[in-house]
Amino acid sequence: MATIGKITTASSGSAAIDYAYGRNKMPAATKDWLKQQGVDPATVEQLQNRAVVMSGLNVDPEYAKTQMKATRMAFSTRGKQTTRVIQSFPTIDLDPADPHDWQTANQLGLELAKQAFPDYQVAVYTQLDGKGHKLHNHIIVNMPNIRTGEKYHEHQSWQRLSRINDEISQEHNLSIIDRNTRAPERRTMAEWQLNAKNEYVWKDDLRRRIDKAILESSKNSYKDFSEHLTQSGIIIHDRGKNFSYEFLDADKKHRRARGKTLGADYEKETILNELERQNRQPATELPRLIEPNRQIEQRKRAVESREPISESRKRTTAKSGQSVDSLTIAIGRTRQTARTVANNLNKQNSRKQRFRERITSFTKRFREIGHQINQFIQRLDCYNRTVNNFQQRLKADQQAKQQAFQSFQQRFEADQKVQKQHELEQQQLNKSFPIEEDHGIER
Repeated sequence: MATIGKITTASSGSAAIDYAYGRNKMPAATKDWLKQQGVDPATVEQLQNRAVVMSGLNVDPEYAKTQMKATRMAFSTRGKQTTRVIQSFPTIDLDPADPHDWQTANQLGLELAKQAFPDYQVAVYTQLDGKGHKLHNHIIVNMPNIRTGEKYHEHQSWQRLSRINDEISQEHNLSIIDRNTRAPERRTMAEWQLNAKNEYVWKDDLRRRIDKAILESSKNSYKDFSEHLTQSGIIIHDRGKNFSYEFLDADKKHRRARGKTLGADYEKETILNELERQNRQPATELPRLIEPNRQIEQRKRAVESREPISESRKRTTAKSGQSVDSLTIAIGRTRQTARTVANNLNKQNSRKQRFRERITSFTKRFREIGHQINQFIQRLDCYNRTVNNFQQRLKADQQAKQQAFQSFQQRFEADQKVQKQHELEQQQLNKSFPIEEDHGIER
């Protein structure tokens, strides 16, 4: 059953990609594990990066860091830079020791990216290191939409991605989770690990006390139930459709949990239905069997199974059950601290607001200066065009004058040649017909 583990955002897209890609960071322990599982040693030695397979949508996964950064700069994207989706595959579906399944896992991640983020840059890196050596994908989504430039804002899209992931799993004949059935108890991986080590789990302690309060509620009413919880050191809060519980655990730590985080058996509707059902039964009638997850015997077994292991735990838990006053004081201090934190946050918000106003004012001034610079550049361009036109006219006038001077010079030289020719002809004529000189002699 392929699952969507978590969806987070990253302030540094480069750091998110560096971790998912893990260039030259394949752990030696993972290589040794693969060899122990019978993977071809030649194939194992070729593995250098933490990501054994990678692919991309609208981006080259090898150069995703620089390409995504260029896209964010082009759209002036600020704030969070990438969204990371973790997609995991159990060993019953995909074998981490089978290189063919590495490719399959990466292909499933790429299909999820194509359906969920068609207009975004997405890099898919498949890893198999970590606890249990389960195949999982790091799907890195760049924030800006490559068509519109708008940031990806569906950060709380776990249900949508899970639905798409289930559809893809069904198409590839992989197992899926039946999300319509609710587990009587919800346990985290940390709880399972603590249980396996036989260590104290505060949520189990809380469940045990709630189960015991339900069994001991003689009047089978919410008031009686809440009183038994108070005697066990638990304060219950009615939050509309939900219950939430808080108490001091065996280590004197203040703990708080919502009913749905503990499991379906501890939600408001389930508990009220159980109390109402028990209230309808005659006193002489033994409790009837109801849904498997609501049986009285199951409650008793749950209480017994969650009994603290050691006598010291019992003494500590008993003292914790009598610590309602201490819890009230702790809650009061917590609320006072919360008010102080809220006041500090308000001061910080006012400072941020003033800073934003200054930034806005500076931006406005900067834009005005930019507008004035643009006007000056336009005027300078106009002046340059005027100077260029004047220079072209001046050049044309000079060329015209030069041509006129050359024409005049040619005409002058031609006239001189004609005059010389005329003088030569006159001289020749004078030689041919000499003129007698008049010496003034009277005849």
